[in-house]
Amino acid sequence: MNECLILIVEDDTNAIDSWARDIGEFNEEQAEGAFKFEAIYSGTRQEALKVLNRTRINCAVIDLRLPPAPGGDNSTANPLGNDILEKVLIETGVPAVVYSAHAAEASELVRKSNIQIRSKKGNGGTEILQYLAGHEGLMAAMEITRKKIATESAKIFNESIWKRWETTWNSMADRGMLAEMITRQIASHVADRLSLPPANHHPDEFYIIPPLFAARLDTGDLITENGNVYVVVTPRCNMANEPPPMHLMLALCRPMTADWDELRQGFNAGVESKREKSAITKLRNFSVQNHSTSTHFIPPCGDNGPWLIDFKETKGVLSTAAPELLQNRFASISTHFVPNLVQRYAAYLGRIGQPDLDWNILREHICK
Repeated sequence: MNECLILIVEDDTNAIDSWARDIGEFNEEQAEGAFKFEAIYSGTRQEALKVLNRTRINCAVIDLRLPPAPGGDNSTANPLGNDILEKVLIETGVPAVVYSAHAAEASELVRKSNIQIRSKKGNGGTEILQYLAGHEGLMAAMEITRKKIATESAKIFNESIWKRWETTWNSMADRGMLAEMITRQIASHVADRLSLPPANHHPDEFYIIPPLFAARLDTGDLITENGNVYVVVTPRCNMANEPPPMHLMLALCRPMTADWDELRQGFNAGVESKREKSAITKLRNFSVQNHSTSTHFIPPCGDNGPWLIDFKETKGVLSTAAPELLQNRFASISTHFVPNLVQRYAAYLGRIGQPDLDWNILREHICK
């Protein structure tokens, strides 16, 4: 990212002049073609919201106490800067910093988020610019992501949505339902197009943190209980529809501490050694689920795991316990990987099998 568009919301002209100097000095110190800031200034809540609605910014620095816009301001936020911060947080998702002499007045939503809260002091502007510059990689990734999503959304709109609108949807009276339906279709199309990697998924993509559904459990949710980790294997449709099932099914996730230690020792044994080759084969087998049908490999989640889900060790819990389980949920297997979990669980349940034959008698038969 060569140019970072930063929104600065500040009504004090002296503070704005200070920001201009800090940004100018920061940019002068950068090499040709390196990361630099370009600022947009807003002095009121309404000006800032207009910028956010019309411009794709990369980061923001926002004062809390702002004057009402000329003609009044219909916001109930106090101070007004909280409105802007919450819009940045919920709708934009870019790195942001509260910079105010009254930083304690930031809303609870802002305080609980990843928005930095800093009090005005000395060379605080320079420190904030350095902090934001340290997130250049994140901002660049977000910019690329937004462009890709916008491009795919435009494609599906022109190739499918527009044609359906002209032929059938224009006559629909419930425009709210239509908007929701189009949103789901575009979202699912974009997800299908962009979720397929060129080769392999990065292991960090395996989990959704925090889980996708805040108010209910979902298939693939990971839960801690009495020192153990369990994964929800109840079908998603059962939990999403009414009435909910009376019982939820959980499968035990067994820690792979010994396996991981063995793999680590193998990889440290030396390049091209037998132990390293064996470790490579074993790890590949885990990653592609080439192991017992009764287990399912899930990779580390932060500092926890990895685990083998043990389908032989399942238990049912009353769905009335869901609120407590939600409190102990720390991640969810991402949508792209849940189908394989469900498929392997179904394959395990669907085994017919047969009683064991006495192989010693067979050996005697062969040796006659």
